[in-house]
Amino acid sequence: MPRRPPADLIRTWSAATTALCLVALMALAVPGATWAAGGLSAPDAALVRTLLADSALPLVPFAPLTGPATGGDTLSPAQRDELTARIGDLADEHPADFAVAVQDLRTGATFSHAAHEQFPTASVSKLTILTLLLLRAEEEGRGLTASEQVQVEEMIRYSDNDVTDGLYARIGFTDGFTSGVRALGFTNTDPHPRGVWGATMTTAADQLRLLRVLYVDEGHLAAENRAYVRELMESVAPEQAWGVSASADPGDTVGLKNGWTPRESNGGLWNVNTVGYVSGPGHEYLIAVLSDGHHDHATGVALVEELCGTVTGAMEAARDADDPAHPAAEDPAR
Repeated sequence: MPRRPPADLIRTWSAATTALCLVALMALAVPGATWAAGGLSAPDAALVRTLLADSALPLVPFAPLTGPATGGDTLSPAQRDELTARIGDLADEHPADFAVAVQDLRTGATFSHAAHEQFPTASVSKLTILTLLLLRAEEEGRGLTASEQVQVEEMIRYSDNDVTDGLYARIGFTDGFTSGVRALGFTNTDPHPRGVWGATMTTAADQLRLLRVLYVDEGHLAAENRAYVRELMESVAPEQAWGVSASADPGDTVGLKNGWTPRESNGGLWNVNTVGYVSGPGHEYLIAVLSDGHHDHATGVALVEELCGTVTGAMEAARDADDPAHPAAEDPAR
């Protein structure tokens, strides 16, 4: 199925508040550097120096999400085995390590590969920082200040590192981040002990949990704040709109946040991540792809885009085969 290329703190929570959030989250089951004119600017030096190697922390199972499904799992055992084999082939073909977690919100179907393994977030952590900032503001009974809004837009749309440093401190640095992600239901996301937000370790499963907080009404953020985050994700700088957008058809709504940086602790190899959502006629996906060990930025982007398109393409093909009335089944050129 052809796909178009991409077009273009929280202070430490009170014990009572944290407990209430954790109870509400029991329903959840799973799952940058800035760009300058002419190309990527140099990654933040402190970020590059302190990014961690692979974590040896215990792994947690990836459990299916319970989403607003209108049907069952469209992937039959045979189709799931075939997709698993295709992803395995990609793992054999590429030297990089990667993890994938995808949910089809129209059917509830999920697919994952290594979704419980930890990877450095790079700038993907900025989406979590924004979420925690908004939760803190809600707890204080206010909206973001004009200054905070300007900084947030720079952080998400243009992946500005300097403003992220300030916002990370505003959410409570590592203590605020840790208590916040626990309240969100993350099970295996750990901040860097010295507060280097880009060296946060996370899993594709936890990133899918975050996407559900932002995209599905899980009761964590007020509706207007969820809409605000999605607006930012849907208007990132065109040169940063790669990754998840590889799963989109023309006219689809795409919201995403990407992260990319070389890591000195991994011999200068690149960490490239993409998380977000795609919505269009007949399909609606939440997607998280994390990867590490690429020789350069371009090959990292190519692989994460191939992973996005491969998984959502297989889900859509399976659904089309089961439902001849589906729009894609009526158009053999798609």
